[in-house]
Amino acid sequence: MITLFIIGVLILAVKLILLTVRMAWGITKGIFFVLGIPIALILLFIAGLVYAAIPLLLFALAAVFLWPLRRG
Repeated sequence: MITLFIIGVLILAVKLILLTVRMAWGITKGIFFVLGIPIALILLFIAGLVYAAIPLLLFALAAVFLWPLRRG
């Protein structure tokens, strides 16, 4: 019984660690999308690279409007 208990605790610990890694990755993607892309667009615009900023802006807008459709 003790062996089964220890195995169960180890499985639970591994599953919790995997859950935290998945959650951290999701939060990182969200922060990058909310803060990273607008900052990149502003820097490209200030640097005079409008030809690079416009496609990135269009891609970001398409992703924002199409993401809820993907989730259902």
